[in-house]
Amino acid sequence: MIKKNTSHLKDIQKISHTEGFSSVVSSVYRFVVHIENLRSAQPNAIVQFSNGEMAIIWQANEKATTALLLSANSKVEVGMGAKLVADNFSVYASDKLLGRIVDPLLSPKDGKSIDKKGTPQPVFGSAPGFYERAIVDEQLGTGVVMVDTLFPIVKGQRIAIIGDNKSGKTTFLSQVAQYQSKEDTVLVYVLIAKHKNDINKLLERLKVAGVLEKTIIVVADIFDALPLSYLAPYVGCAIAESFWRAGKNTVVFYDDLTAHAKLYREMSLLLDVPPGREGYPGDMFWQHSSLLERAGKLKRNGASQTVLAVGTTPTGDLTGYLPTSLISMTDGQIVFDLSTMHRGVKPAVNVGVSVSRVGGRSQSKQFAELASRVRAELAKYRTASDFARFGTELSDVATKQIALGDKLYELFKQPPEYSYSLKEQYIMLEALMQSKEPEEVSISWLKSVIQDVTLQDIDEKDYIKIAKELIKSNPMVKTP
Repeated sequence: MIKKNTSHLKDIQKISHTEGFSSVVSSVYRFVVHIENLRSAQPNAIVQFSNGEMAIIWQANEKATTALLLSANSKVEVGMGAKLVADNFSVYASDKLLGRIVDPLLSPKDGKSIDKKGTPQPVFGSAPGFYERAIVDEQLGTGVVMVDTLFPIVKGQRIAIIGDNKSGKTTFLSQVAQYQSKEDTVLVYVLIAKHKNDINKLLERLKVAGVLEKTIIVVADIFDALPLSYLAPYVGCAIAESFWRAGKNTVVFYDDLTAHAKLYREMSLLLDVPPGREGYPGDMFWQHSSLLERAGKLKRNGASQTVLAVGTTPTGDLTGYLPTSLISMTDGQIVFDLSTMHRGVKPAVNVGVSVSRVGGRSQSKQFAELASRVRAELAKYRTASDFARFGTELSDVATKQIALGDKLYELFKQPPEYSYSLKEQYIMLEALMQSKEPEEVSISWLKSVIQDVTLQDIDEKDYIKIAKELIKSNPMVKTP
């Protein structure tokens, strides 16, 4: 229920006015506060109450201003004073944030002090205009063979990472972070409404991989206030934008937007916003599309901001409201599913429904041609495997197609702690494709020996030659 006026209202108002708090709280319900006499208030401005707590303005009109409390256990009461302390919610990002774990207000969550100095960046800023953007055509390596070959991600791309619960989405993000930490890239990882156990597991994984000190972690767990969790992805985006506009490449991980949509639905219902499809408010699509639009490549400095947005699909249903919305506002999707995982393929990427709509332009002509051959062989493998399930006697050609497909999927299997450069990926795949008897190729041997090949100053035109020499070094394999 809305908290009623107290008997000490007049005394509180008197104290508030003497301290400069000229506006008054007229009602409080959970995290929703209505404030009277807050003139010149605009959405996204910051309000401070006489007890020191903060809120962000959600809606303002002549009668009253609606604000959202940013504290989980707020002590704000009816009659308290309020005043504007900032016209716009901005964050101050600098290199000192690297390696830190913060909440959406940039308060430290790792037990260390924090310096909030830096260039102010609006949390709800606008995406770069068309004239500010350059064509995205440079590949963002992930170190994951299947993804870099079949669904390459481009620097500046928005790509959805969709799949069942516990299908490996967060593990894949950590692999991308591990690979990109070797580059001069700023990583911003946003955890939205996560359980503390899951947060600790991810932080430990990033720490062991040596990624944590090169990453800014923005955390809003399930016990934080709904408005604070709602703000988390926008704060993470603003932090990344600060580096991006300063000329540094950035990668932002939103884990995950399905949880964000659900908490925004709950928040909207408490704000009396009329529900739409599946109970989500009418501006649900805009909330996420405006966030994801803040990615791309800037023409003036050549820097890029890449976004990997996670979405959860219980039971693998891609036709639901949130999955279809996320797919429609991104430049491709990498789909994880449990059926692929149960076949022993990790990362559990569903090759049939995953796609990168702009990834092909980032691959060299030679790598794109190899990727095309791999896709064709995988298609033949699926067809031959379907026939084999019926116990049909297979031709020699079909038998070899199954053997090659099995070896390709074995090559695609990759533990989270391992990553391969684009050169290493190309040579391993080319060596397997060049082999006359793929069933005799030892994938574990291939992955081991590639680490000993010096590729630093090797030109791309020599990759095929190296691949042929590599496969010949295995005496069990016959080559043409």
